[in-house]
Amino acid sequence: MKYDKEIFEEMIRDWKADNSPEYDNLEIEEIYFDEDAQEWGAYVQDEKTTYSLTDDGTGNIVINYSGTR
Repeated sequence: MKYDKEIFEEMIRDWKADNSPEYDNLEIEEIYFDEDAQEWGAYVQDEKTTYSLTDDGTGNIVINYSGTR
């Protein structure tokens, strides 16, 4: 594990700030650690859609579409 949960949360806050206002309305539902991939991730959602956020391995957040709510 390269970093802890608090660092990942800070990475998400920075990513949201860098991508404002597009992702301002995303709410974090859960932050988890994937043991198999050895990486942190988060489930997030807005009014219509759910996504997962992960680190691309270089410290950059990647947003992945999960589904429509």
